[in-house]
Amino acid sequence: MKKRFIVKIYLILSIFTVLIPTSSIILAQQKIIPSFDRWRINNFTFFLLVTLSISIIPTLFLVNKITRIYVKIKEIKNNLNMKNEKKLNKFKLKNIDFFFEEIDKISREARILQFENRILYDTALAIHSTASFQELLDTILARLTTHINADFGLIFLLENDELRLKAYSNIFDQDIEKTSFRIGEGLVGWSVHKGEGILTRDVQNDYRYIRCINYTKAQITIPIKMYERILGVLVLGSKKSSDFNESDFKLINTISGEIGLAINNAQLTEHLKKENENNQMLFKLTKKITSSVELNKVAEIGVKTIIGVINVKSCVLAILEEGNEDVLKIISSYGTDKEKSQFLELKETIREAFTEKRSVEQKIDTGYVYSIPILSKENCIGILHINTENILTIEEIELINSAVTSLSSALENAFLYKSVETLAIRDGLTSTYNRRYFQDVIDEYTKKAQINNEDLSLVMLDVDNFKKYNDTYGHIVGDFILKKIANIMENSLRHDDIISRYGGDEFIIILPNTKIEEAKIIMENIRDSISSYKFEIDDEKKEVEEEKVAELKEVIEVEGKKGNMFKGENLFNNNFKNWIIEKVGLNQFNRTSQSFNVTISVGISSLMHTNYDKEMLIKNADKSSLESKRKGKNQVSICMPELN
Repeated sequence: MKKRFIVKIYLILSIFTVLIPTSSIILAQQKIIPSFDRWRINNFTFFLLVTLSISIIPTLFLVNKITRIYVKIKEIKNNLNMKNEKKLNKFKLKNIDFFFEEIDKISREARILQFENRILYDTALAIHSTASFQELLDTILARLTTHINADFGLIFLLENDELRLKAYSNIFDQDIEKTSFRIGEGLVGWSVHKGEGILTRDVQNDYRYIRCINYTKAQITIPIKMYERILGVLVLGSKKSSDFNESDFKLINTISGEIGLAINNAQLTEHLKKENENNQMLFKLTKKITSSVELNKVAEIGVKTIIGVINVKSCVLAILEEGNEDVLKIISSYGTDKEKSQFLELKETIREAFTEKRSVEQKIDTGYVYSIPILSKENCIGILHINTENILTIEEIELINSAVTSLSSALENAFLYKSVETLAIRDGLTSTYNRRYFQDVIDEYTKKAQINNEDLSLVMLDVDNFKKYNDTYGHIVGDFILKKIANIMENSLRHDDIISRYGGDEFIIILPNTKIEEAKIIMENIRDSISSYKFEIDDEKKEVEEEKVAELKEVIEVEGKKGNMFKGENLFNNNFKNWIIEKVGLNQFNRTSQSFNVTISVGISSLMHTNYDKEMLIKNADKSSLESKRKGKNQVSICMPELN
């Protein structure tokens, strides 16, 4: 009783300790009573008595309720059956076990949440701090293998319906036996096929397992998803059987969605970054190639750009040349044999791309080849031929097509510029250089010869009796003679030699680094080739067209038959037929042809003999050419110092 009374007194005091200050503060704030700093002793005493009288009733009520509750609890306790002590102890133990199980369950859930938060934090940090997508994958694997004590980790990502190994942790390259899986192949492909994770405590007992790492005993295989879309597969492995439990499996499976989201965001970031880089590359490419009108330079810039952004084994840019229908001329290349890099044969993918004007892909023993047509309006002007070790991605193909579009325009401009330049420096009839070009380059060649202390020979060539051929056969035949002589010289001279048409029937030839005796041998061979060539010319007489002649013959035959039917009125007798044939010239239909030879007179001078005087060099060559004509034509004369 005494104990209960003390408890009541304690409760009352406690309640009053709380109620009195609280009530005083509330009343003072509501200005029902004066603020405390204005109170006097008698006021304070009066207020305390009022407060006690107001609070005593609820306080007594609260104490009464607490007492009743206490009594009830005691009665329930006394009514419990306490006879079976063992049963009571067992009950207590069960309650204790359940209590600890609940604590363990809460602890595991807390650990999972803590692990998820840590991985999410690491992933988010990796997205913003890693320099590349690959670094993000490596970071995720490092965290996961550490937290569940796995021996190694792998990440496969889905590409073109195939799972390819993109990142691995705690593994040497020589331990990896398989780097790609098809969907449904092995545990990796099976998890994608079913869209669910797989816990394998002993891989040897799972028929679906295909060895990827040679010492694997246990494996967790989890599909990486971004919502319902599968991005790849996460593999965590152990060297010991049954090294993973359901808790580890659930732990990884729980955060796989967050990992998928992080990877997807990183992929998008990487894609946007790559797209931006590609756009900058295309802008730089367009800027570079549009700043140049030289065909070979434009092609070189294009090839360098392609090999700079795509891993290729070889890259060739070839264009179509007039007169060559079976091969394309290579103007820029990378990774090809120099001895075989002059022409690209029009066959297989190259022919298909060229004729059908579309990109063609083919798998070969050494990888993959891609032939991309270079189009100018509706015509194909060339081919970009690429050989790669691995198949190109859609993004890489789009990048190449964009580069080729810019390249096509630049090449078209280069072709146009080359055509205009050719018209400016080439003779329209013979396609040799013109006199203006000769005057521009002779200074350059003489200065170079003087600096290098080299000789240079100049050849002046004149067609013998050219006016006679023009007067006899006409200007068409004369033009044909000049073109044929130019063709013979081009086939006989070197690539560095310069042939120019100097006048109507005159040609002038620059032979760099050539002594006058060597030049004489060269020109003697050309003279022999020209003089031995037979020019065949058809007579240019007016003739009746073959179709009209055939019709006329047919009319004569038909009318002849009619004359046989009317013997009394035979209009078409033999004399009349002969007269018709003679008038229309049917007896003159067969063509006749003539053949003749052309000769040339050649004069040669040496730059060294003129002390590197350009004007004297030309004068001496012309003088030697006239000397050949005086000697009877069809000769080669040289101007030596003693002839001056």
